[in-house]
Amino acid sequence: MSKLIPDYVFDSIYDITPALLERHGIRGVLIDLDGTMASHKAALPPDTLAPFVRTLREAGVQVLVFSNNRERRVGKFCEALGAEYICRATKPLSFGFRRAAKQLGLPLSQIAVVGDQIFTDVLGGNCVGALTCYVQTLDRHYFWVNVRYQIERGFIERGKRRMEARGRHE
Repeated sequence: MSKLIPDYVFDSIYDITPALLERHGIRGVLIDLDGTMASHKAALPPDTLAPFVRTLREAGVQVLVFSNNRERRVGKFCEALGAEYICRATKPLSFGFRRAAKQLGLPLSQIAVVGDQIFTDVLGGNCVGALTCYVQTLDRHYFWVNVRYQIERGFIERGKRRMEARGRHE
């Protein structure tokens, strides 16, 4: 069950700072698209996303959009964002994460996985030894997404407690 508990819990991807990543030796991030970077209904990135990605890159952090969605969806979004990506990532299976690490040229221990789902992003990231950052989904107002959140809520709360305990010791 500990593989379902994120290392960090944030309200939004915008709360993840280069300083936090640097403290953990992170040089690359795999960021989920739907529900994390934008709503699954948004065809293009929001205006706030490009500056966030630029801030990470300027701090020396490589960014790779890492989505289980199809090429058509992910490719169009990432072309507009100017970001590299892997679609049909097969999260939470480890070979997708290993493929992403190879594309970034980094060991998984230097990669953070950022996403809005415990059973794909967090589980997969924890199983391969990456730093996991759970973010509140942007699609919570959709019925089935909210049902999923209710199932995940206990793991999210444990992640918050883990993060608070770590903060007291840093």
